[in-house]
Amino acid sequence: MTDNSAIAAGAKPEPWAVLGVPPEANDEQIRAAYVQKVKEFPPDRAGPQFEQIRDAYEQLKDPYRRAKYMILGANVDRPLESLLDETPGRRHYVGPEPWLAAMRAQPKGQP
Repeated sequence: MTDNSAIAAGAKPEPWAVLGVPPEANDEQIRAAYVQKVKEFPPDRAGPQFEQIRDAYEQLKDPYRRAKYMILGANVDRPLESLLDETPGRRHYVGPEPWLAAMRAQPKGQP
């Protein structure tokens, strides 16, 4: 039996908790967990639970979006401009620099 406590109405849970995989899970484990959850919560009957499962899978299936989420966390959907420190004389991102390195490391043509 799987733990479905992360799939509930209310606050948006971590995508790993929704799918029931650890943060270090690889693509195959994420896909297998998604397929299992879709069987458990089919789209025609689960409604909001299926939307959470789909959103979590969309976030984790792309390595770029997954790395971005790991660094920015719940701020991942905020515009980057809102993460800038606007102190006069300083203009830098508030948050860890590895996100920028991960973005620069993406192959050309990736979003």
